[in-house]
Amino acid sequence: MMRTGWLTLMLTCACASAARGQSVCARKLLTPNDVAGILSDPIVGMKDIPGDAQSCNFVTTSFPAITVMLRPGLGRATVSQWASGQIMPTTPVAGVGDRAVWVSASNEIVADKSNVLCDIRVRGAERDLAQGAAEGLQKRLGDLCNKIYKALAAQPK
Repeated sequence: MMRTGWLTLMLTCACASAARGQSVCARKLLTPNDVAGILSDPIVGMKDIPGDAQSCNFVTTSFPAITVMLRPGLGRATVSQWASGQIMPTTPVAGVGDRAVWVSASNEIVADKSNVLCDIRVRGAERDLAQGAAEGLQKRLGDLCNKIYKALAAQPK
C-alpha cells in the first residue's frame, strides 16, 4: 500500500513539472565523466526520461544505467519517508546535503538539501559495477548529489 502511494506521488510530481524548463540532462549538472568508473560498461550517453524532465539516465550499450532524479520541493518529505523504513530499509549517510539515506537494496542514495531531492540509483546487478566500485558506491553517489547541490546554489535564481 505505501509503495503504491509513493509511486503515485512521484509520477504526479514528475508529470506536473515536465514543462518547468530544461531537463536534468540538458542542464548538465552531471556529465558522463562524473559517473565514469561506477559501471563496468562505459557510459555512452545521457538520455532524458520521457515525461520526466526532472530525471536523466546515464546509459551504457546494454541494461545497466545510472539514473539521476531531482525533485524541487520534495526533498524533506521524501528523505523522511525513506528514513522511516516504510519503503525499504535504509542507512543514514552523513555529509550529503542536509540529510541523506543509503538504500543498499537498490544501490541508491536519497538526499535532501534545502528541500530539493537528489536521488541517484545505479541500475544493474552487482556484476555490472566496475571492479572495486561497490565498496565506495555510497560515498561516490553522495559526492555526486553534493556536486549537484553546489551547482544549483551557483545558478542565478
